[in-house]
Amino acid sequence: MAVLRQIVVTLVLVAAAGCAWLYLSPAPGRFLLADDRLPEALRPLVSALTPADDEPKVGATQGGRAGRQAPLVAVAKTEPMITRDRLRAIGSGEALRTVAVRPDASGIIKSLPLRSGDAVEAGATLAELQDDAERIAVDRARIALATAEDQLARYETLSTTGASITSVQLEEVRRARDAAALDLQAAEVALDKRRITAPIAGYVGLVELDIGALVDSSTLIATVDDRSKLRIVFDVPEAFVSQLAIGHPISAVPATRSGDAYQGIITALDSRLDPASRTLRAEATIDNEDDRLRPGLSFSVEIGFEGQSYLAVDPLAVQWERTGPFVWVVENEKTRKAPIAIIERNVDAVLVASDTLKAGDTVVTEGVQLLREGGTVRVRETTGTDAVPSDGSPPTAETSQPGRRAEAGTLLVPAAGAATR
Repeated sequence: MAVLRQIVVTLVLVAAAGCAWLYLSPAPGRFLLADDRLPEALRPLVSALTPADDEPKVGATQGGRAGRQAPLVAVAKTEPMITRDRLRAIGSGEALRTVAVRPDASGIIKSLPLRSGDAVEAGATLAELQDDAERIAVDRARIALATAEDQLARYETLSTTGASITSVQLEEVRRARDAAALDLQAAEVALDKRRITAPIAGYVGLVELDIGALVDSSTLIATVDDRSKLRIVFDVPEAFVSQLAIGHPISAVPATRSGDAYQGIITALDSRLDPASRTLRAEATIDNEDDRLRPGLSFSVEIGFEGQSYLAVDPLAVQWERTGPFVWVVENEKTRKAPIAIIERNVDAVLVASDTLKAGDTVVTEGVQLLREGGTVRVRETTGTDAVPSDGSPPTAETSQPGRRAEAGTLLVPAAGAATR
């Protein structure tokens, strides 16, 4: 008997809990009524216990029992907003032109007129190698050329006076003169190679050589940088590649304490994206007439774009289900689902595209857990820092401190590649 009583009590408790669940939430009642396997004898009881959808008031009675209070929600308006219209990336500065100067011959340095950091013009002498042997070769070639020209002059004179000088002999002497002229040119080129000059105008880097040093074609004499303009090389995420073109204006701020912004334009774009980082190599040029910037500096590059307009919703309003993201829209105190496609996530808003959502619609940002399709809600009205429900009930801790909701809705968006947005 004790076991039987215990079973009966358990069944009674389970039945009471089921009735309470049906009374407090309409979802299980609707589920049971929609199931054809529910016995007809239980349908009136389930229907009586299930709260109706239109019971919004506290204390209202239907069929002799208290009505269920509609959920209290916080809402926000959707507004049009422009997508990310600025690209921020970190770039590295390079000289407009850079030449590593090396000698075209081997030898010992005889003269080194340059110093580290000197400004040089194109063609200025950077170093001279010992050239005694080359000067002697030039003098010898000049003498040989003079002798060949004299002999050619004599043969030409004899040929005009009727002497027995054949055309073949005259041609041979003329060829000997031409060969002597070429020998002189070769000797002068060899002598000119003993003088190392700057190929471009710019500034000399650190000079680590000294007079008497033995150099060859692999020895670095100096590096000359033309830094009248700087090239800034940076990576562009693939999302912005289609909007970037040669001549697009940019703003570059060096990573120094000056805080000055330098204006420039895009001057070069790579032909393909890096498959590993999904970024495109780009190059911008800025003026450096005051010579305050140096190659190798890092820059914060900012590029502006037109952007596209989408609807902005509060991050807390976005919900998910198996078919994708959606938001709850309130119309005439009734709720409906609006499927959306997320375009961009920011800290303060989420940009979405939707066929059923338009600018100015009211979306639910708090209280989404109790909503259902076509259900009735009470909208919480906010004024300043206080929030008062529309039914006149006193504000809750959440309504009196709206700043918590904004803080909770903050999203951190990671940067793509080297770029920051």
